[in-house]
Amino acid sequence: MRSRSSRSLSTVGAAREVSLGALGFLAGDPERIGPFLAESGLSPADLRGVAGSTAFHVALLDYLINRQDLLVDYAGGAGIDPGHVVAAREILAHAGTGED
Repeated sequence: MRSRSSRSLSTVGAAREVSLGALGFLAGDPERIGPFLAESGLSPADLRGVAGSTAFHVALLDYLINRQDLLVDYAGGAGIDPGHVVAAREILAHAGTGED
C-alpha cells in the first residue's frame, strides 16, 4: 500500500500492514504515541505483547480515525488514501481473532 490508489483493501494482511504503518507513525513521535498510550492504558513495554492482536489493531485504527489530523498526516506520509485506513479497520474488525 505504498502508492496512492483507488484500489480497495481486500486482505487481512494488507489491512494489518496499514495498521502496523499507523503504529510506526504514532511511535515515531512521543507527542503522537503518548496520548494513544494514555487512552489505551498501555505502557510502551506492553506494545510488543499486544502488537499481534487483531483487537489491538482495530483499537489503534479506531484511535487514528477519530483524530482526523493524525489520520490525514499518516495517510499522506504513507502515500495512501485515508479511506484505506477506514477499510483496514473494517477488514480487521470482521476478521475477529483469526490470523492471516
